[in-house]
Amino acid sequence: MSPLLEKVLAEVTQLDRQEQLQLVSYLITQWQQQPNLFVDQKISRKNLFGCMQGKIKIAADFDAPLNDFAEYM
Repeated sequence: MSPLLEKVLAEVTQLDRQEQLQLVSYLITQWQQQPNLFVDQKISRKNLFGCMQGKIKIAADFDAPLNDFAEYM
C-alpha cells in the first residue's frame, strides 16, 4: 500500500461513523458522474493523421550542426 493511501485511510478512520458514510456517499457520487477515462475510445485514422497540422513548428536550422558537439565531428 502506498504511503499516501495509508495516510488517507488513517485520516478517514479518525472521522466518526456518520462522516465516514457521508464521505463514501460523496465519493460514489463523484465516481458515477465522472466519465471513464480508461475506456478505449475509437479514433479513426481519418481523424488521427494530420490532426496536429500547423501546430508544430521546426526551426529552420534544425539539421545544422550543434556547437556543443563540434569537437566530436
